[in-house]
Amino acid sequence: MKSNLKIAAGSAVLATILSVSFYGLGQSLASGGAKSDDRDLDHEYHEEYDDNYRQGAMATNTTYVEECGSCHMAYPAMLLPQQSWRKIMAGLEDHFGESAELDDATHDELENYLVRESGRVSYKKLFRNLGNATPVRISELPYFVHEHDEIPAQFVAGNEQVKSLSQCNACHRDAERGRFDEDDVVIPGFGRWDD
Repeated sequence: MKSNLKIAAGSAVLATILSVSFYGLGQSLASGGAKSDDRDLDHEYHEEYDDNYRQGAMATNTTYVEECGSCHMAYPAMLLPQQSWRKIMAGLEDHFGESAELDDATHDELENYLVRESGRVSYKKLFRNLGNATPVRISELPYFVHEHDEIPAQFVAGNEQVKSLSQCNACHRDAERGRFDEDDVVIPGFGRWDD
């Protein structure tokens, strides 16, 4: 009797193992036999990272949105390192050829906001290969240059609806909310960008 119970129990365990193995094999064959590659892991990482930084990526300071957003997109603070925001705020008398000077209280409020938010929620991969550089344009960041280097000039500078790579929200529809997913890029007049 004991021997029959052992055989039955062993058969049940073996059946379970085989079922799980065949299920795994079936799943592998259904996905082309490929394991999760780096792109899948990278995508999962980006989704998790997106969720984490998006909460602090949008420009939430109403003074910043009103003052800076009245001339250009209110860029999320995470797009530049803290030292860059300090440099920009120190040079508002000649802000890319325009005077953007502010009263002292407003200046201090915006600089504190930008530096604090950049340190709290930064898009760190943008800052790779910066070394000691302190860029004042997001479009000068090596990572940014790399990500945009295949886009033909007629899609940007030659496009009246875009004009410059600094117009993030022209192609990245959720740019002001801190989302720059390349799968969601739509270039005005040309359509979805797929590299």
